[in-house]
Amino acid sequence: MDPEFTEFLAAMPPLQFADPAAQRELSAKARAEWPEVPWPDGVARTDHTVAAAHPVPVRRYVPDGAGDAAPVVLWIHGGGYCIGHPDEDEPFCARLAADTGAVVVSVDYRLAPEHPYPAALDDCYAALLDFASGAPLVVAGMSAGAGLAAALALRARDTGGPVINGQVLLCPFLDATMGAESMAALSAAPVFNAEDARLCWGHYLGPLVGAPPVWGSPSVAQDLRGLPPAYVLAAGADCLRDEAVQYALRLQAAGVAAELHVVPGVPHAFTAMQPGASVSRRIRAELLAVLGRFLEPAPVQTP
Repeated sequence: MDPEFTEFLAAMPPLQFADPAAQRELSAKARAEWPEVPWPDGVARTDHTVAAAHPVPVRRYVPDGAGDAAPVVLWIHGGGYCIGHPDEDEPFCARLAADTGAVVVSVDYRLAPEHPYPAALDDCYAALLDFASGAPLVVAGMSAGAGLAAALALRARDTGGPVINGQVLLCPFLDATMGAESMAALSAAPVFNAEDARLCWGHYLGPLVGAPPVWGSPSVAQDLRGLPPAYVLAAGADCLRDEAVQYALRLQAAGVAAELHVVPGVPHAFTAMQPGASVSRRIRAELLAVLGRFLEPAPVQTP
């Protein structure tokens, strides 16, 4: 394990995925005690509700000068489809808006098991439709948020939905079959382990977990052709490592421009766990460069 993470991991209490409601309560109490993070200059936060069958709360982080044609990053938080909250990602989203000049939209989607599949995906897709304006649009997320981002890309392709210019999948949680080698080899991984994965898939997919649907578990998709360019980040000490690697390689084999980065010796969601670690800062710089490419306006076609 990277030494910058060992002390943090030793002090981190395990997450309680067996009882998501209890874990949400614990997480809310912990957030109330977090130190205040400086807000970046030139970024305003506004709250918005997407009108849908189930109204979807979202937060918009808008940099100064961002007009109607500004690019959009649709950000989806992690938490195994059953915990997590936009509060946890607010400093990241505000900083991302400041650094990219894009409007960052963070989705407060419904959580399992109270709201199983496809509730979270439906909420995120409603937000995608609401903010798709013809400007460059990227879907991005961490862990289950990355799984939802990948599912959005599949759903948009399959249904003739909005054009997505890129998908950013950070430590993605993709494979309800749990068949990747690292799920067994790293079954006791820190932060998120194989038993956590089993519980989360059960909460999210319920009776569908034995035969997971493509939009619920993107790894089971047989055809990955025509999907948006992708950046896939895998953590070397994560039980989800190999499902991320396999998905990126399958994207490449299907002709998708997919970039894969595997970082050795770091745990699941390492950039969020320790954003000040040297490897996290390095990956953040890489992420900004990738987003810069994805968010470039399409070249004007001349006759």
